[in-house]
Amino acid sequence: MDLLIFWDSRAPPGIQTALSRELEILLPLISRVCESHFVVTGYIPSRKQTDATALLDSLDLFKKRSGGTDLVLLVVSEDLCRKGDEYLFGLSRQSTGSAVVSTARLENEYYGYPADDGDLIDRLAKESAHEVGHLLGLAHCRNRECIMFNPLLLEDINRQKRWFCPACQEYLQKV
Repeated sequence: MDLLIFWDSRAPPGIQTALSRELEILLPLISRVCESHFVVTGYIPSRKQTDATALLDSLDLFKKRSGGTDLVLLVVSEDLCRKGDEYLFGLSRQSTGSAVVSTARLENEYYGYPADDGDLIDRLAKESAHEVGHLLGLAHCRNRECIMFNPLLLEDINRQKRWFCPACQEYLQKV
């Protein structure tokens, strides 16, 4: 089983390979960056956000039509939300092996800071590994430095280390 990374055309360019390499270090998967065939749907004008569940529905349909069994991660630039949440960094659906992450709130510019590809790659790698961790069966972790800790704020992602705690790592070694 591989991880297919689909990169939306509006997502920050030039960091796809760096993300793929980081995920291969963190996860027991081979990752491949693929050309994205997805039209980003689910925009909610009143919120100026995109419904992450609508994007997962599109990924699920793609997987069903293509007969694919690989895990799928879609990277988008749109700010994500879902009913009941103000915003999301990402969302996954373990039952179908699909996940989506947004760079919107991971970029320094969103918070008025100078752009920094290093910060973006670090945060995107941690959030992507978090969502793929869910696809592999991991739940949220209580260790605040573990990738599987539930990040509600950017500070949570910044505090996380680029690693899985020993308990989560032990689980991943059995996958």
